[in-house]
Amino acid sequence: MLKTYLRLAALAAAPLSVTVVAGPAFAGTYRLTVSTAAMEIDGRTVEKMTINGGVPGPTLHLREGEEATITVANDTDEETSVHWHGILLPGIMDGVPGFNGFMGIAPGASYTYTFNIRQSGTYWYHSHSGFQEQTGIYGAIVIDPREATTHTEARYHADRDEVILLSDWSDEDPQHIYATLKKLSHYYNFNERTVFDTLSDFRDKGVIETLKDRHMWNSMRMSQSDLADVTGYTYTYLMNGQSPANNWTCRFKPGERIRLRFINASAMTFFDIRIPGLDMTVVAMDGQPVNPVNFHECRLGVAETLDVIVAPKADQAYTLFAQSIDRSGFVRGTLTPDAALSAAVPDMDAPPPLG
Repeated sequence: MLKTYLRLAALAAAPLSVTVVAGPAFAGTYRLTVSTAAMEIDGRTVEKMTINGGVPGPTLHLREGEEATITVANDTDEETSVHWHGILLPGIMDGVPGFNGFMGIAPGASYTYTFNIRQSGTYWYHSHSGFQEQTGIYGAIVIDPREATTHTEARYHADRDEVILLSDWSDEDPQHIYATLKKLSHYYNFNERTVFDTLSDFRDKGVIETLKDRHMWNSMRMSQSDLADVTGYTYTYLMNGQSPANNWTCRFKPGERIRLRFINASAMTFFDIRIPGLDMTVVAMDGQPVNPVNFHECRLGVAETLDVIVAPKADQAYTLFAQSIDRSGFVRGTLTPDAALSAAVPDMDAPPPLG
């Protein structure tokens, strides 16, 4: 319901101007190098594809009305590409191999993307070659409005920005995950219904209604617990490249207003996001401003972005909690005024059934 309301609110909010907060200076020219590197995740050393040596890649700060010039160099032994998700640009610059004459970036080669920036907001970029997005080729884009404007209403003001980029990682080769799903689509789902669930339904709904319900799901060749194709059985969920154990941390001053730019850069995962004890106010969705909506929890689908304002007033830490839709895992970070403080990590909720 919240997502539907926000989409409607976006239409009504188009004329709104939002305070531009202080942040890294605009830099319309970037060089991104795609390579591989050994990285540590949850105490394991894994080989990942990286951009400029990191996962995620660097956040690109652009400005509406300016020109972006971004050179991508390929230091790997396979073809790569970078797609600018949600950005309005000429087809040849879109970055999808096979589209409008762009055929990807060969090993050892480079490609320069040049385009005028015609929008503002929170977006992201990622590879469109094979399964490279799953292995680490992604990053955030923050585009400031053409002119720095100040809205008279305090509810739009933020003192600074923080990008919260959510993603999923597996030690398995993505090709193997794909092949496994082709053979058995529910292989990673450990929340399937059992005979005991059916017996419980017999008691609660009666035999006839239960059999009708089962027939409906069987006709669709679906399960009522078919929430995610790939789950925490193989995935480690990451926040700005950090696992739950590494606990990505953001420092704040009590009373400071912070714009959190959430980006779901996962390959497969829907996240339900909340900050226990701290309300959030949505001010933009998928790069578009919306009339502010206060909420406690929101679901963020694959590739979606969401800008929220938080204003922690208490001198205490808060847990930024994002659990997968099927409740097979979570990632967390900490908002805190003091690095020595931490907050309790909530238990995951029960998996919500479909239908």
